[in-house]
Amino acid sequence: MKKNYYLFLLMIPFAVFALLSNSGGKTGGYSGSPGDGFTSCSDCHSGGNFNAVPNISTTIPAAGFEYGVTYEVSVSVTSSSTRHGFQLTAEDAANAKVGSFTAGSNNQVVNGGTHVTHTAGGTGDTVWTFEWTAPSTAVEGNEITFYTAVNATNANGGTSGDQVVKTSVAYNLNSIGVADKDLLEMSIYPNPAVDVLNVSIDDYQDAQVQITDLTGKVVLTQALSSKEVNISHLNSGLYMLNVQSGNLQANAKLLKE
Repeated sequence: MKKNYYLFLLMIPFAVFALLSNSGGKTGGYSGSPGDGFTSCSDCHSGGNFNAVPNISTTIPAAGFEYGVTYEVSVSVTSSSTRHGFQLTAEDAANAKVGSFTAGSNNQVVNGGTHVTHTAGGTGDTVWTFEWTAPSTAVEGNEITFYTAVNATNANGGTSGDQVVKTSVAYNLNSIGVADKDLLEMSIYPNPAVDVLNVSIDDYQDAQVQITDLTGKVVLTQALSSKEVNISHLNSGLYMLNVQSGNLQANAKLLKE
């Protein structure tokens, strides 16, 4: 009997640590987005009612977002609770993660850069502000959606008596702003490609090529002095290719084998 008693005492610090660790933000996909399987912290946190109302606001204009531009994003909540947490992500029409985040005060970037969540110091906040940089190349459906799940807690360190609420906001690509730039005639081959990609344009002077993965991470940037681009170091998968020459640009999808 004493053995079991001592084992129980040893387990207490680990249990407390497990409960407190989530107060510093949770890794894994818990934004409630389609790409996260609609999973949120409501799978564990439930039973409370603080009349919580979440909101997402951004500096993206009504005309839409533009490639490569950085915008400010804020998650806020009104509720009768004194302790809150959140997680947010951005996805395109195919539910792929897009863009890149830069953390602000009392929040952090997790999951390889695809999500933002609160820190332990941010649980007393009701507004968290950070930055999102749009991908530099085309996104599926020419639209992005921010998804967030906010947890209003009873601050008891457990998962019962909390309320999780979700919301989302979508933005289209600013097609007017793109139309003036997207005039560069380009062809790429072979596609799929293995080691070398040929990019054919009329004028290579001052041309730049940039390749990003589906999360918006830049994996290659170089001056395009000839049509050959070495992509042998890239992992197999789907990428977005952007070529700029002066005020002109063109975009294409690239499959690396």
